[in-house]
Amino acid sequence: MKHRTLYIALIALLLVGCVWIAPRGTSTVAPTATTSPTRAVAEAPTATVLPPTPTAAATEAPPPTTAPQAASVLSPDWTDLSPYRQAMRSAYTGDVDQFAGATRYAIDLQVDLDAATFDGTMRVRYTNAEDVPLDQIVFRLLPNTPGYGTPEGAPAALDVSSLTVDGASVQTERRLFNSALYLPLSTPLAPGDAVEIDMAFTGTLPADPAAGYAQYGYIDGVLAIPDFYPLIPVYDDEGWNVELAPTYGDATFTDSALYLVRVTLPGDVTLAASGVAIDRQENDDGTVSTTFASGPMRDFMIAASRDYQRAQAQVDDVLVTSYYLGSTAGGERALDYASSSLRIYEDLIGPYPFNELDVVATPTRAGGIEYPGLIVVAANLYEQSGGFFEMATVHEVGHQWWYSLVGNDQLDEPWLDESFTQYTAMLYYERRYGADAAANVLENYFRAPYEHLPPQEQQIPIGLPVADYTADLYGVIVYDKGPLFFNQIRTQVGKEAFGQFMQSYLQKYRYGIVYPQDLVDSVESTSGQQIDALYQQWVVGS
Repeated sequence: MKHRTLYIALIALLLVGCVWIAPRGTSTVAPTATTSPTRAVAEAPTATVLPPTPTAAATEAPPPTTAPQAASVLSPDWTDLSPYRQAMRSAYTGDVDQFAGATRYAIDLQVDLDAATFDGTMRVRYTNAEDVPLDQIVFRLLPNTPGYGTPEGAPAALDVSSLTVDGASVQTERRLFNSALYLPLSTPLAPGDAVEIDMAFTGTLPADPAAGYAQYGYIDGVLAIPDFYPLIPVYDDEGWNVELAPTYGDATFTDSALYLVRVTLPGDVTLAASGVAIDRQENDDGTVSTTFASGPMRDFMIAASRDYQRAQAQVDDVLVTSYYLGSTAGGERALDYASSSLRIYEDLIGPYPFNELDVVATPTRAGGIEYPGLIVVAANLYEQSGGFFEMATVHEVGHQWWYSLVGNDQLDEPWLDESFTQYTAMLYYERRYGADAAANVLENYFRAPYEHLPPQEQQIPIGLPVADYTADLYGVIVYDKGPLFFNQIRTQVGKEAFGQFMQSYLQKYRYGIVYPQDLVDSVESTSGQQIDALYQQWVVGS
């Protein structure tokens, strides 16, 4: 046990949510990032450092007079896809057309930072994309879960005050410690039919950095509110996917949807959010209302602070923005890691379709957290150079492919995105710094902690639900043993075939949901080799 504790401490890979909390008082074994790359990649764009102004978005906002009023945001023309196309790179605007029947969220949100509360109204257009009629629709109220800072039995942090379906009031039922809202339908919703749901909601924001892992709340002058609204989970052969996530795992399992979100905040606050700002209105009370539109995204994240500074870089036609606190050097390093990994992953895997990518510093106690089009990196890492700071950042950027574009059940099959993203981060080091740096990641981040588990724990498979692991074993098995499974695949099929697999896997399942057999089939079809023995050994544990 002494060896096990020592090695877990040395690697700083105690997982919470997506990435890691570094153990206090321990050093971090980090990939070597000071050597020159052995394979040239395009030079990272030069950072442009911007002052901490009240600008509400990474790009120049449109004139205030063009901003829609709340009524227009909440009464969208559902046939008009043009707002969402603005969030896409020019080559991928057509992707939005595939989502004419996808779930649409139109949200108007007002945040009171002094009171640490918010009020919102939302209109959702939900189309039954299943092959069976639905007699109910479920919304998740994730801020009411422990991972978002609300202990079981505590007052709700997110409350729905009114709700109608196609204009008619309905009686709802709340379950799972107030984190699931069940909406009965008077007439079952047939496949292909749509329903319109209107609701008003209110929320309170945790201020305690010990709440959850500080992923959600208004803490140290930073607003971070992922999934602040009622969110529809995936419906599949298990029915509605509704379960309470462990505090050390991710909580969302959702389909790609389109968002139109109007956010009102004080005018001196710098705002970052999923999607792109398409309108901005300066209000008489000194607040600013900014409207964001997204491409196909699985959830929506907002971060804001009076203390944010920005640095920007262009990677082809993608604007990458680093929102940072304090250290300009740290903000520029975050920008470099995000920009360089974006360029490398596009080359290795395939295109990033959105025209912006934000990397945002928050007080989270996790190393980093992924959201579509936006990643969070712990502010306390920004004094580092390379090391865990770089690893956390490039891991989260990797999730733009494995989670955001290719979705999966993060609660029941976390290896599909977390283990794969970990291995993808290793490929970043290989491409940017060479084979020795990649070998260092493989040995120090993955193999060493796994091999210093007791023999019986080494046999635990990577394919279990998050809840079936203890917190420490979840980190070692999924994030350390898991990448070794992908390394075994790459060793067997070869680097070229593995690269072809990643590209075809993305192309086939982009914006969709995958299950374990989909990954196995993709490897086997592109490589012409069978990997069932590896799958049974590493994932199933037989």
